[in-house]
This record gives sequence, C-alpha cells and structure tokens, in this order.
Amino acid sequence: MPVNAKRPVNPILIPIISAPHFILGGLLTAFNWNRLGFPGKARNTVKWSIIGTIAVIIIAFYIPVDTLKKMWSVGVGINLGTGMALRTLQLPEYQKAMSKLKQVKG
Repeated sequence: MPVNAKRPVNPILIPIISAPHFILGGLLTAFNWNRLGFPGKARNTVKWSIIGTIAVIIIAFYIPVDTLKKMWSVGVGINLGTGMALRTLQLPEYQKAMSKLKQVKG
C-alpha cells in the first residue's frame, strides 16, 4: 500500500455490513481491495457478488412466498456467512498493509 494512499476499512466490519444483503459486504470488500492495491480482486469480488445476487433472486423466484417468509433466517445466514468468508479472505492482506504502514510511520 503506497504511503499516501487512503486507509482501507477494517475487514472485521464486512460481516456486519453484509447482514442486510451480501452485496453490500462485497462492495466494501471491493473498495478495500482497491485501496490495498488489488484492483483485479476488487473486480472479481463485485462480479461474483452480482452473480450471487442474481442466483439468489432466480432461486427465490421459484419458491412460494409463504415458504420464503418462513426462511428469512436462511437468508440472514447466507449474508453473514458470505461476509465472514470475505473478511477471512481479506484480513491477511489488510494486516500486512497495516503493519507496513506502522513501520513507515513509526
């Protein structure tokens, strides 16, 4: 991470942001990948978040509304699980960047 670059958001927040819908966590993750210097990973994260959202919409289209209302906790679980996976993928690079930043400032 260049010295004058803006700091990324701590990836620990990604699961919280993902709770309403995992695409929000995907966008935060992509934002962080860009700030960490990985634009390719940012593009892939956005691409797969959009594909995942489309897949969930298509699957939900074929499930009756009454059943969907009973399965709200499954949706929350999918969102949080995706957020936790994104956090786990990004945390090592974030920690490397923050340790380099401390060395430069220290």
